[in-house]
Amino acid sequence: MNKEESTKKQLAFIIWLLVTVAGPRASAEESIPNPESWSFPEVVDSARKLSPTNVEGHPFNRFGLVYSSEHLATLHLSSMPAIELQKYADVVTHAYPDAVVRGHPASCEGISVGDLNETAVAGIAYVSLHAINEKTRRWAAQCLSVLQEKLREHGR
Repeated sequence: MNKEESTKKQLAFIIWLLVTVAGPRASAEESIPNPESWSFPEVVDSARKLSPTNVEGHPFNRFGLVYSSEHLATLHLSSMPAIELQKYADVVTHAYPDAVVRGHPASCEGISVGDLNETAVAGIAYVSLHAINEKTRRWAAQCLSVLQEKLREHGR
């Protein structure tokens, strides 16, 4: 698999984890930004219009990432604080932090370490800091804590 295919698969997985596993949920009390389409590459294109750069000011590439897969693989996810992890979140999470976790499970206990990658964990960190909804931020902070504990248990 070449680098481009790997990057596409990584972004597709992130979207799957944050949208499909968590599932969509409508909320009448909130007006949370949502993309018109969750399909790739449309979702990346719409997200880039809202968030052309990450929290460090670096532009997202055409796949919606700033950092290479090789760089991401060097991260020590289990010990990084959310403030540091957030810069590795993808463009979709930057643009739609509340929407990517709508319908989240009550707990992240059921998420397998094998289902995680660096950008997905970074996305949860980003949501914990930037979601519009306070409950969503609290959920993401708790989820990040659970995921980091699981990663520590697995030596990641």
